Amino acid sequence: MRHLTLIRHAVTDWNLEGRVQGRCDIPLSAAGEAQAVALQGRFAGEAVLLYSSPLSRAQKTAVLAFPGHTPILDPRLSELDYGTFEGRTLAEREGLPEWHAWRRDPYHQAPPGGESYRELCRRVAAWFGGLPDAPHVVAVTHSGTIQGLIAHLLGLTALPWRRRFYLGQTSVTRFVLDGPEPLLERLNDLSHLRPDLRATRPAPPAARRAAEPKLEVREP
Repeated sequence: MRHLTLIRHAVTDWNLEGRVQGRCDIPLSAAGEAQAVALQGRFAGEAVLLYSSPLSRAQKTAVLAFPGHTPILDPRLSELDYGTFEGRTLAEREGLPEWHAWRRDPYHQAPPGGESYRELCRRVAAWFGGLPDAPHVVAVTHSGTIQGLIAHLLGLTALPWRRRFYLGQTSVTRFVLDGPEPLLERLNDLSHLRPDLRATRPAPPAARRAAEPKLEVREP
């Protein structure tokens, strides 16, 4: 049986401040490093082919979660390029006319100096299409990147901005790749985190919490 496991990187200070990170290379916080270490028990003894985004917050998560493995870095696993929105909080973005213009159609329209979700979906689909026939591939990457892969694997197109999947820091999402179509086995699984580590996971902004579904699957 073949599996593809997608892991969102652990928490950073910018996550907790609500700042858009995108391609900014922000390191893990101390709490983030503890979250990444907590992943070790889930994969101990498993033979995996490990990939990572080249951004340090993903690389560090991969190295801490999979000791003894050297991740294969692939730029196609990088986060969405948010262009001029990067480094800004929601309050700062709300004052920008271009932010509201982009939110109307982020799938087709790129933010100033950045890329659209359609471009992201194309590059992550190309990454998936080139994977070797390994029993268990693990990719440590970013929320937008994982959402793009989920959309690609489930055949979703032009995924609406307000109906995306919410993924917590170090969440585990897994597909079974046997059979004619990929099977989503679990989504946003955070069962490896102790309550005190889970408390560092930032919630979505209030405006999005009211509009977006909260999908979370945990092991019993």
